[in-house]
Amino acid sequence: MAELKDRQQWETEGKLQFHSRLMLMERTFASLKVRNLTFRMTRAQRVRKPRCCAGPQGLLPRYSESQAEGQERLFKLTDNIQDEFFIAVENIDSYCVLISSKAVYFLKSGDYLDREAIFLEVKYDDLYHCLVSKDHGKVYVQVTKKAVNTSSGVSIPGPSHQKPMVHVKSEVLAIKLSQEINYAKSLYYEQQLMLRLNENQEQLELDS
Repeated sequence: MAELKDRQQWETEGKLQFHSRLMLMERTFASLKVRNLTFRMTRAQRVRKPRCCAGPQGLLPRYSESQAEGQERLFKLTDNIQDEFFIAVENIDSYCVLISSKAVYFLKSGDYLDREAIFLEVKYDDLYHCLVSKDHGKVYVQVTKKAVNTSSGVSIPGPSHQKPMVHVKSEVLAIKLSQEINYAKSLYYEQQLMLRLNENQEQLELDS
């Protein structure tokens, strides 16, 4: 009889221990679930837009919010083409100038969809030079395109209709823009003259 009572007591204690462990596991699981939910809700949000651009000599310039926005806009214009990278952007009253490694874009301000904002686009293959021009007291950035065909094969400025001018509010800004555009153009031609390894040469170097 005593043995039966001991057995019943042992079974009762075992059930109690099982239920207590089960309740502890449920509480632990609920606590982890709440903690995970809280972490998701309080996770830090992005504080600034990403950017990946190259400055003079290939160095990464100091972070600028306007430059990061310019890079984001370039990616939208080019559908995230990776071989055209951002160089600079200048925001002016009614438009902005976006300078990339392949072209310069003059974009209208406002809610335009991607390329609809472009009112002037000049690729560096077509660009002769950019300079500052003045007319009746107003300052302009003149983007001179190359002549379409030349018998000598030497690049020369095109006719007057291939020299679009964009009004700029100050001469200082016009000089800065022309310098940035000419710099991007020279950088483009330097890259064109660089020797590039093909895939077979790259593989040989990796194997050696």
